[in-house]
Amino acid sequence: MTISLESVGFAYETAGRSSPMILRNIDLTIAEGEFLILLGPSGCGKSTLLRLVAGFDHASEGRLQIDGKPISGPGKDRGMVFQDLESALYEWLTVRENVEFGLQIDGVPRQERIERRDAALKMVNLLDHGDKFPDALSGGMKQRVQIARMLAMRPSIMLMDEPFASLDAQTRQILQNQMVSIWTEVGGTAIYVTHDIREALNLGQRIILMSAGPAANIKHSYDVPMDYPRKQSDPLYIDLLERISADIEEEVSKVWQ
Repeated sequence: MTISLESVGFAYETAGRSSPMILRNIDLTIAEGEFLILLGPSGCGKSTLLRLVAGFDHASEGRLQIDGKPISGPGKDRGMVFQDLESALYEWLTVRENVEFGLQIDGVPRQERIERRDAALKMVNLLDHGDKFPDALSGGMKQRVQIARMLAMRPSIMLMDEPFASLDAQTRQILQNQMVSIWTEVGGTAIYVTHDIREALNLGQRIILMSAGPAANIKHSYDVPMDYPRKQSDPLYIDLLERISADIEEEVSKVWQ
């Protein structure tokens, strides 16, 4: 599925009045099967843009479409993984029940639910932890349950809002590698929000660098023509790291002027 954004702008409305524009003049096309990264300084609207694609919020200006059809709200073609570890899972349900929950709500027959649930848990290496409750899981395991729950729904588009930001560096690296393996196996489109440049380079085929807000837009688009797993000693990796770092530093400095 191809995602297109044309002259997209967004501002929150409170009591009938609009706030200053958070996003303005966003033009972006995301190809089917692409792993795209949204990167930029804090507060630049990365998560807001992701929520617009998810259909949780609606653009104040412009058009958002999937395969030429307007995004009017959430849909089964899109699945989302959130950063918040504490509220994302149902504490009173086991791992299996959490992963199966959406399928049950969707009316999927029991045997198919079990097959899709177990296939998703196997993908994230949690098949042997299905009877545990969330309070018995580490942060990394909770995020893998979130990913499994999304995968069980078989979305064409995977949306991820800084899912590994609160995890330690070692766990984050392991899950980044696992995420690439899952995306390769599933073959869907992935849009991943992060503020971590190395994470962006480790995961993305293309990195969209956003400008500082307010009225943030796209500053640069970087292609990352490197095989997985990415080698941080690769001259291209180092060059992209330096260029993107300089770009972000320039944007952050505008906020402090």
